[in-house]
Amino acid sequence: MKVLHIANFAYNTHGASFYNCDRKLSAGWVRNGHFVYEFSSRDMARMGTVFRSKHWGGGWMNQEILRICAQVEPDLVLLGHAQLVKPETLAEIRRLYPNTAIALWYVDALFHYHKTGYMKTWALYLDVIFATTGGELLRDLVPGPTVRAYFPNPVEASVESLRNFEQRDFVREFIFCGSVGGDPEREQYLRGLQQALDGIATCFYGMPGVPTVNGVAYYRALAEARMGLNYSRLNDVCLYSSDRVAQLTGNGLLTLSPRIPGFDLLFREHELAYFATTEELIEKVRYYAAHPEEAATVARAGWQRAHEVCAAERVAKFMEETIFGKPYSSDYEWRNEVYR
Repeated sequence: MKVLHIANFAYNTHGASFYNCDRKLSAGWVRNGHFVYEFSSRDMARMGTVFRSKHWGGGWMNQEILRICAQVEPDLVLLGHAQLVKPETLAEIRRLYPNTAIALWYVDALFHYHKTGYMKTWALYLDVIFATTGGELLRDLVPGPTVRAYFPNPVEASVESLRNFEQRDFVREFIFCGSVGGDPEREQYLRGLQQALDGIATCFYGMPGVPTVNGVAYYRALAEARMGLNYSRLNDVCLYSSDRVAQLTGNGLLTLSPRIPGFDLLFREHELAYFATTEELIEKVRYYAAHPEEAATVARAGWQRAHEVCAAERVAKFMEETIFGKPYSSDYEWRNEVYR
């Protein structure tokens, strides 16, 4: 199968986001024996004008997609966070290549409604929308016959390549990698947690005064830590987590996570250190810092689960079978989160 994968491959960041979902999904399709032609929509839009503006170059970029379709004739056009693509371009692909499937994947939270409005316009041309949010937000995402399906944040063995559970000595016991993004409540929560863990070697990357880490610096930070915090903007939304959970579990850190509704479908009690309250989180961090062998046992179990259940090739196979209406070849843990 030939796949035209239109996403934000972020060439302009010089590789700082090499662990993002777009390349991991491409790898999954390739591992399954398919040809993938990657198209970085925002970068190509910048190339379309001497001013290097993704907005001013959007028209040229959309025409380039059609030129590529004419040369490749893809069996599938797979879109990921490619909002600069015009619905008219999707309509033209539908007209010229009626046997080509079109699907969208989305890894930001669906509760950010101001970001998802374009999907309602696109839905007329989409066979499937895949999202890392489940439940009612997914079910009610768009009107009409477009299939809505959950998918987990993918783990790619060539990217999530650390095995921290095999280490015994760490620079830090616990890290948080993210940002507060002008959210005072989030900042207050993380500051309180940092103070409560006084006496334990920690680092909260992305807090005011502490720079965020990207690229290889991010992986160095992961490699230096026994435990990592998976903490999204909202943690009470069905099956939703940022892709941080894949980066932490996939690299073998003991991952502490709120009890996200439905998340035990993906990770069971012995594979993540779940917590319901801040007090329970603090207690577990202190306990596992004092019991490194138990920490390694949970981290190894989480790592193994992530690389089995959320492997990029398994996620890509699920996508393929959902898009083309094939029988599922695996008992995907999230198979009940497909709305037709």
